[in-house]
Amino acid sequence: MRPTVSEQLAGAARLLSEVVGPEIDDSYIADVLAGVVTTLELLAKGWTQVAAFLVWDIEATRRVLELVGVEEVPAVGDPLDVVALQDRHTRVRALLERAMPDIAALPKARTAVAALFRERADRYPIPTTPWRGPVADTTR
Repeated sequence: MRPTVSEQLAGAARLLSEVVGPEIDDSYIADVLAGVVTTLELLAKGWTQVAAFLVWDIEATRRVLELVGVEEVPAVGDPLDVVALQDRHTRVRALLERAMPDIAALPKARTAVAALFRERADRYPIPTTPWRGPVADTTR
């Protein structure tokens, strides 16, 4: 199907940048627009990898939780049902949060969760990047 979701997001970013951007005289509004354009560009590039990332993170988090005896981790289920996948991911991350005192008390689990957090940051498909526009005027 054309345009794809990626093409639509990239097109919206381009229109905002090329059509709306030149009409903006206020530096604060230009900065906000630059942030929106950057976000749309990042979404255009990374949204297709979100489901795979969530599946990986659920499974990697499950392995950490098993080290401290948490076994009621919800299964991944249908990786194409993104809404259900996001719900499972939220529940797994809540289990991890509740288990942190136990994880912190066990050196092997502490090492595993630190590695999980590092790899999670490296794998995240929609990274945050600095805006390419001017810095927002914080006096407004």
